[in-house]
Amino acid sequence: MNDEKEKEGHRNDPKEKQREFMRQYMRAWRRRRKNSANYDIEHERRKWREQHRKVREKAMERLGGTVCVNCGCDEFPILEVNHINGGGRQALKTTQNRQLYRAIMNDKIDLSEYNVLCRICNALHYVQDVLGIEGHQVTWRGRIMVVQRS
Repeated sequence: MNDEKEKEGHRNDPKEKQREFMRQYMRAWRRRRKNSANYDIEHERRKWREQHRKVREKAMERLGGTVCVNCGCDEFPILEVNHINGGGRQALKTTQNRQLYRAIMNDKIDLSEYNVLCRICNALHYVQDVLGIEGHQVTWRGRIMVVQRS
């Protein structure tokens, strides 16, 4: 019974009414846009990818820059946001990467729990911290990555 009252009160909330109105409006706008004569899906995809890249870059800048904190790699396409204490897979089940990047940019999460790693160092972090396998090291010689086992 209490849940029903909460749901009813939630529907009568002016902010929730505005959100629902905007959801419906945007759905209708997207339908009209897709059906218009000048709609170019490839242009929309390029625009979305560029926006996503910018959001990702800004989030990484907030975490200390677009460089791997472990090996110094600065190749942007292979850089990733790492969950220092683990839990990245679980987080992806509830939120999308873009939501994480926006939360980082807007200080909605504790930035000390994240850092920037390249894919190789992120995998190495997983192998060492989660699987408990020690003895690997990643270094760069110019533009060549070297993985060493000690």
